[in-house]
Formats: sequence, structure tokens, C-alpha cells
Amino acid sequence: MHCTFLKYLKPSTILTMVLGLVFMKVGAQQPADSIQNKLLNDAVVTGQYGETSLQQSVYKVKIIDNKRIQQQGAVSLRDVLANELNIRVNQDPSLGSSVNIQGVTGQSIKILIDGVPVIGREGGNIDLTQINLANVERIEIVEGPMSVNFGTDALGGVINVIMKKPLKKQLQVYTGTYAESIGQYNIDAGVNLSRRKLGMLFSLGRNFFAGYDPRSNETRYRTWKPREQYFADFTITYEGKLGKIRLQNNYFNELVTDRDSGTITPFYAYGLDGYYRTLRITNTLFYDKKINRNHHAQVVVSYNNYRRHKYTMRKDLVSLAEEMTNEPEHRDTNSFQLFMSRGTLAKNKIGAKLNYQVGYEISHEEATGKRIANNHQEITDMSIFSSFEYKPHVRFTLRPGFRATYNSRFNAPLIPSINIKWDVLSNLRLRASYGRGFRAPTLKEMHLSFVDPSHNIHGNPELNAETSDNIQTFLTYEVTKQKHLFRAEGGVFYNHINNMIDLVMLDMSSLHASYTNIASFTSKGLNLLTEYKTPIYSLQFGYARTGRNSSYHANHVFFYSNEYRFNASVTHPKKHTSLSLFYKYNGRLQAYQYNYITNAAQLSYINQFELFDVTLSQPFFKKQLMVTMGVKNIFDVHNVQASLASGVHMNATNNAVIAMGRTYFISLRYTFNKTRA
Repeated sequence: MHCTFLKYLKPSTILTMVLGLVFMKVGAQQPADSIQNKLLNDAVVTGQYGETSLQQSVYKVKIIDNKRIQQQGAVSLRDVLANELNIRVNQDPSLGSSVNIQGVTGQSIKILIDGVPVIGREGGNIDLTQINLANVERIEIVEGPMSVNFGTDALGGVINVIMKKPLKKQLQVYTGTYAESIGQYNIDAGVNLSRRKLGMLFSLGRNFFAGYDPRSNETRYRTWKPREQYFADFTITYEGKLGKIRLQNNYFNELVTDRDSGTITPFYAYGLDGYYRTLRITNTLFYDKKINRNHHAQVVVSYNNYRRHKYTMRKDLVSLAEEMTNEPEHRDTNSFQLFMSRGTLAKNKIGAKLNYQVGYEISHEEATGKRIANNHQEITDMSIFSSFEYKPHVRFTLRPGFRATYNSRFNAPLIPSINIKWDVLSNLRLRASYGRGFRAPTLKEMHLSFVDPSHNIHGNPELNAETSDNIQTFLTYEVTKQKHLFRAEGGVFYNHINNMIDLVMLDMSSLHASYTNIASFTSKGLNLLTEYKTPIYSLQFGYARTGRNSSYHANHVFFYSNEYRFNASVTHPKKHTSLSLFYKYNGRLQAYQYNYITNAAQLSYINQFELFDVTLSQPFFKKQLMVTMGVKNIFDVHNVQASLASGVHMNATNNAVIAMGRTYFISLRYTFNKTRA
């Protein structure tokens, strides 16, 4: 690689590391509680037969817990994923942030909140900045296709955001504030209480970002658009003899402002301000019933409503009066509704040779809007799925599964998967899997009509569905001795996607473009991770190498990129002061892209860059008040050199937008707890 972490060891960085070593020395001399139970019983639910430990899971699951979120000063899902290995976060100052896993793009990554899909993709991606972390307990990431468990859109992996739940026999009141030098100001509050069989959690908050431009914030125009977000979560639970019922409502409202530079003459001065209002409301009913000691049933019923309204105001820069413009291309409203229900019945008996899960899933999506063909389109999925875990030996688990789907638009194939977990030794585990994936084209890809002076895009109802194959193997070595844990992991993966959907120019004279099945895509690579933890400090170092290949080019060349990650944290055993470092190197990324203007494949690239954050956390008043402060993006990365092909929504560029430069933040969170009888 062309630049390394050591190159940036400036005096301030060296001082930070020295302070960390001092903390470690002090901590090593103090007694500490055993961390064995805490580390070996991290609960996971994504793709499981019920809640199970990380070590018992057949799937390789990554967990980002609330402590890590707090230490990192993370506000949205974008912040934490940018530090993960084998995950690339793409930035768009207008559309927000998107993600790819193992080289597979965001359209094939399924993002869930408590197992319920998040809808509302713009440009094929869910905006990660719209997933707020103020009320999140942990994040679970499963790489590779999860189509057997979660259906379409899960070719590349699943990101499951687990929300906080009402606490038993406790009253908890909390509030938090966050300020960042870039012009970010957030506030949230909540109450969590229970009484006998009832529990309730209510939280709400506001995030405000003033916008940012690296050239000057004195002009109207901002490269990074101003955003104002309001969110609220309400959960109520009831637990009785008939089972546990949880009703959950998630509300999100965002306004993004896109101001132009203004038009000024001796006679008038005005600006055109575009506004993008996003409203997302999710209502979900969860039912969980333990039938007997070994069997339990779960049912989820959810209704999601997503609406995005665009309008433009003409603002007089002298009088500041505003009026809405009447041009058709300046106004647009699209609405999506998703009804889904998933139910499972599982046997999960500890020590049994055979456990199983059977289930169903129904998904019905509707889209309305003037840019949707006939102003209304819909698509329905109905699936049954099943898997079983067979243990011929106490150390060997075999889990085959399948999913059969009826799709109202496409002939969906039978989707198989098989997972193997082998405890080679008591501290050495091997996981291997094969999964088939399936993704039906979206309603936008089939029926969108977007015509204005700059666009002439039409959906294609004749699209074929994408299918994929994934193979991966991971080996984990783990040793725990009371106060210490050492873990080393290594793995390889292979993905191949057929009938990849992309936007292609059909007529240069009219700029007519449409979605077409034109390419196959392959990615392969490896992951290496070492981790050392005690109650006082933790160290993590990881390396990932990912190769990408697309049939855009006849040579089928694989282009590889490297990633390095180093995270460290040290906590004073008496004062509970924590110092944390988060570093990730993202290597040069290159691949063949379709150039919308030249109607040909083009070799594009984004140069390497490094992100490095340092944070300091200190609790006060018996840990009721937590103060976290730090520096983000210490290396002051803004844009990096790139060569990106022209797309439908952008022109060719020699720069890729990465971040907003070095910023400073402080977060205050006060929590009051009271145990109830």
C-alpha cells in the first residue's frame, strides 16, 4: 500500500499511545472481574432458532454492541459501519450513505430493524444516516446470502439493528445531547418502565446538521446538504400465560435542503431551493410463545409506510419571500407501502441431535406516484422455509435449509443453503456454508419513469431476477482464562451474481436509458482478525482483501483492494475513564463501470484513504452521567483522487467525496435507574 498508519505517527498520536500504555500498566496491577461469561454469551438472534450465544451460532455473526457505539460517538449506522472490515461505506452528499459487503452493492444488502425490512431505497440504497442509533441495543451483521431466512434483497448479507426493549422491574429515564464542530447538534430523551406484566419504552429526538462545504460555508450552496431529522420510538409489551406480545412503532421524519448558489443581477436576486421530505412509519406486532421447554413459536406482522416528497421554492434574496415553483420537474412525490408477516415454529433443545425450524413469510409491496407506470404498481411474495440442525456428534452441526417462494411477477427458484459448524477442538471452531440467493427486480427498476431536461429513464418490466451463489469458510481460535480472552479468526469467501441489473443507455440522441440484465458479478477474498481483551483493555487488528470482477469487460480481470483495521480501548479500573482508538485503512478500489455517456465499460478507481478517530469517555455521579468527547477523522480527509464514470445522476469526476474533514465532538448522556418491586 502507498501510505501506512506509521507514516502518520505525529507527536500528538505518539502521546495518545503512551497515555494508553500507562493506563494499561495501571490496569494490569488491579484486580478485575472475569470476562469469560460476558464474552462467551453474547446473545444473537439473526437467523437463529431463538436467542443463542455467539459461539453456538452456526452463522458467522458480527456484533456491534451499545458500548462500542457509545465509545465511538456514533450517531447513525454509517458511523459504525465505516470502521468494519470487508464493508465499504459510500458517501453521497445529497442521497446520503450506502453500504456494500464482500464487494456486493447496497441493493443486495438487506437492512432490518428487529427483523423487519427497512423500505425506501433511493438510488437502490437505504440511506444509512437515516438509521439513528440513540435507541439501539446492538447491531448484528451476517455476511453472505440470507435468502433462506429473509427472502429477496439478501444476496450480499443482512444488517439487523436490534432496538432496546422495556426493562423488567425497572424505571429508567434518560436524556442525551451531542454536538460536533461540523454543525451537528442532536438531542434525545426517553423513559423505560415496567410494572408486573406490562412494560413500556418511549423515546424521541431531533438531529440537526447545518450543512457543510469544504470551500466555504459563506455561500448558499453546500456540498453536504443540510438535514433535520425527527424520530420517535414507542414500544409496549405484555407477558402472560398465552405468550409475550410486543407492539412497536418507529417514526422518522427528515428534511434535506438543497440550495443553489443563487442568481444575482443588477435587477433581481433569487435562489432555487430544493426540499426533500422523507417520512417513514413502521408499525409492528411481535408475538412470542414458549410452547414447552424445547419448542417456541414467533410471529411478526408489520406495516411500513415510506413517503418522499420533493418540491422547489423560489426565494427572493432581498425580501426573503418564497413561492413554490410550478415546473413539473421541480415537484415529485413517491410513496411505498410494505405489508409483511413472518412466522416460525422451532425446536431448540440443548444437547438434542435434531432441532428444526419451519416458517412462512408474506410480503406485499405497493408503489404510487406520477413517475410510476400507471401511477400504481405492486408485487407480492409468499414463501415457506425450513431448516434443521443435525448433530451426529456433540462437536459437529449440520444445518441444511431451503425456501420455496411464489412471486406474483417472477418464477422464483427453490433456494437451498447448507451450514456446517465443527468444533475441531474445545477452542477451535470451523464454520463453512453455501447459500443460494434470489433478488426480484424492484418496482422502481421495472416501472419508474423519470423524465426531465437531464434525465430520460424508463423502467423495464421484462427484467429477469438476479440469482447468486456464495461459499465461505471461517476458522476461529479462542482462548479464555478468567481475565483474558484471545481470539484469532481467518476466513475466505466467494460470491457470484447472475443477471445483475444495471442502467444502460439505449439512445444517445434522446438520452433514453433503461434497466437491463447485462452483467454478472463475482467477488472473492479473505478476512483475518486478531483480538485480545481484558476487563481493562482491548486490542483488535484485522486485514481484509477483496477482489471484484464484472462481465462489463471481456478480460474478466479481478481487481483487489486491501483493508486494515486497528481498534484499541483502555479503561482505568477505578475512575472508569476510557480511551479508545478507531482506525481503518481503505485501499485503492478499482473496477470496470458502465459509463452512461459513452455507452461503454470504463476502468474506474477511488484512491486509498484512512479514517482515524480518538475518543475519551468518563462517567460521573455513580455512572449516571456519561461524558464522551473526541476527534473524528484526525487525518482530515475530505475528497480523494478518483476516476468515476458518468452515471444517470452524476457526471464523470476526478474526486470521490469521503468525509467532511477533521471534527471535534462532545456527547452527554444522563441515565436514572430505579429498581421496582
